[in-house]
Amino acid sequence: MTALTPVIMKTTESILAKAGTDYEVMDRDGGLCCGRPMFMAGRLDQARQLVAKNTEIIMGSGADVLLLSCPICYRIFKEQYDLPGVRIVHHTEYFDTLISSGRLKVRKENTRYVFHDPCELGRGCGIYEQPRNVLSASGELVEAAKNRKESICCGGSLGSLTLNFEKRKAMTENAIANLTAASPDRIVTACPLCLNTFARYADRSVEDIAQVLDRDSFPGNGQASGK
Repeated sequence: MTALTPVIMKTTESILAKAGTDYEVMDRDGGLCCGRPMFMAGRLDQARQLVAKNTEIIMGSGADVLLLSCPICYRIFKEQYDLPGVRIVHHTEYFDTLISSGRLKVRKENTRYVFHDPCELGRGCGIYEQPRNVLSASGELVEAAKNRKESICCGGSLGSLTLNFEKRKAMTENAIANLTAASPDRIVTACPLCLNTFARYADRSVEDIAQVLDRDSFPGNGQASGK
């Protein structure tokens, strides 16, 4: 999903460079799917082939962290893969650690942000506070009318195969109304699918959290650790 949203990869790489992180991009040349579509379709043999190939690539890289910006991939890697010695980390978690460890400094702007909790990241994996920590460092964080476990789906879920275009659009518009209840300047999410879905209909800027942090951050004094 992130490969289809190049701005997330570009800003994440910029952040990693500022923090002095030693990294490689696994899917720079297209890469391989995490396997979720195959799992959902019941094509388990094909899914396991993808898992095996991805495992080979990751374990052969020498990396000790697998960094993901897509919550769907993040959940699949945590639940379906066995990667001994490799920490599986969503980019919101990693960004929060970079700030708290001093490897990144953040310039706080006079901007009001609201964070949309993606379904797979929040309800699926229980990650709620780390993205809020990052946004609070960058500006003023306001909350949606319904958030965290009650967050409203963006309407773009790939699992909603029975919903037509109009029903999906209505879901998206409802989610945007929920997010803008406190009149934020910008809507921020941490899922490429949510980002693309909201951007079609929102009346204000919609960004991935990596875009926010890249714009407001600069190198800190901490030492890089891990690859």
